[in-house]
Amino acid sequence: MKTTDKSSSQDINVLVVIDTDYVKANYPNPSKDPNNPTGIDHNSQHMIVLNANALSGQGTADLNFSARAGDNVSFRSTSIYQNSDDAVMIYNVKYWAGDQVFNNFIYNAVTRKLAVVPNYNSPNGLPANTANITFSSFDSRVKTTGTENFYMMFALYVIDPNNSDSQILYGYY
Repeated sequence: MKTTDKSSSQDINVLVVIDTDYVKANYPNPSKDPNNPTGIDHNSQHMIVLNANALSGQGTADLNFSARAGDNVSFRSTSIYQNSDDAVMIYNVKYWAGDQVFNNFIYNAVTRKLAVVPNYNSPNGLPANTANITFSSFDSRVKTTGTENFYMMFALYVIDPNNSDSQILYGYY
């Protein structure tokens, strides 16, 4: 991520999609210790940001995006299954190289009491229904200009083989 020094802050949202089938097939014995996650290659991660902030690597694990000091950066994660079967949750963004431009990350939540959901009694989902849904993000404010490389750590959950209504920890990556 590259930062520049300009006035007026903005909110930058980064969607991280993990191909959990790839992760499980190539790293089937993950760490159960969140402080020592299993390292993986870049083939399973896909990051997307607004085109206005994308510098290069849109849709890849090597996304290079711009932000300014004072901007808020929010990472949101999902599995290729939209967290319905396998689920992922980012739990750490750790400095790797370059300038340290991020402050500490924290989880935040927004609850929409009338969020739109498909109408399951209709073949095409319309007209939409509403439901209470809480959306989470892992957020930081950019503290300075520079270029930071970072590791993103996530927990992977899978359907519990003994209870298809729940998900259990598969491992940390």
